[in-house]
Amino acid sequence: MSASIPLPGQHRPSSAGDESSADPDSIRAEVNALLNQLTIGKASEAEVEAVDSDALSRDASLLDRAHEVLVRALTTVDKT
Repeated sequence: MSASIPLPGQHRPSSAGDESSADPDSIRAEVNALLNQLTIGKASEAEVEAVDSDALSRDASLLDRAHEVLVRALTTVDKT
């Protein structure tokens, strides 16, 4: 019995016609804009120890959004 191996992003809706998500420069710009908003990565070691849960939650949300941008881009590449 042979089972098909799913491709990355196959479970996501097709983004046919969405050329912007396949443009490496726009992907880089969008991810960099999100990463530049991180607070913990810019803090000194002493400041990191004093980081509050709100800053940690905000940075986690930004990293999640950057991850989604990359997943969306990979999905587009896989489907073309």
